[in-house]
Amino acid sequence: MIKQTYDFTIDTSMLDRYGVVTPEGYQRMVVTTTEKELERINLSIATLIKNYGISWVLLSFTVKILQAIKPSQNLKITTWHTWQKGVIFRRDFEICDESGNPLVYATTFSSLFDIQKRRICMDRKVYEMLNLEGGDELFDAESRHQAPSEKEFCEETAVRPHWIDSLGHVNNFKYGQLAYDNLTDFYRENSKHLQKLEMFFTGELRLGESVVISRHIADNLVEIVGEHAEDNKSAFLVRMHY
Repeated sequence: MIKQTYDFTIDTSMLDRYGVVTPEGYQRMVVTTTEKELERINLSIATLIKNYGISWVLLSFTVKILQAIKPSQNLKITTWHTWQKGVIFRRDFEICDESGNPLVYATTFSSLFDIQKRRICMDRKVYEMLNLEGGDELFDAESRHQAPSEKEFCEETAVRPHWIDSLGHVNNFKYGQLAYDNLTDFYRENSKHLQKLEMFFTGELRLGESVVISRHIADNLVEIVGEHAEDNKSAFLVRMHY
């Protein structure tokens, strides 16, 4: 198992008004670290697009919060490729303070995206070419999850031009922002009690579309659901455990 550790510093853009890391903040820690690691092993998005016309696409993301991260804290983030099963890759992360004390565990499930066909790449030769060494799982995590059947409407909003990234769809950071914005005041005010955050990216949102946001709350679990306004197909699901 090949582990690599990177330095990371929390800045104010990653914190809410209560001084707590936002969902988007956790995303930035993991995505920034992943990009550094993929660059190191010559599997960055730019390299894959140039050589194969494919890109990494994030399917889901989970963080397990052990201790609160402090404002302006200097972190050590260790990451490794965990396994590949078919077209799905798992990567784990251990986020520690400067003394090496674990604060957060995280994992991502990703796949390869055929940019021209706008779907998951199914070329077996491409996956076999990567041949990444595997490692241990830090905790149990899911790559997919069903949205709740009962939920209350929160808002409908059009996709904005600045939401779109270089792959032509809404960047996954936006889903973290939408989830936080559609919490109730009570859960935003108690963001320091968040224990686990799960994000599932289930369908592309693109410019010209609108997204309907709904919410379900039960037993210290808040679920934020995003659906395409046109046909109610799933776009994302965010689950927050308090």
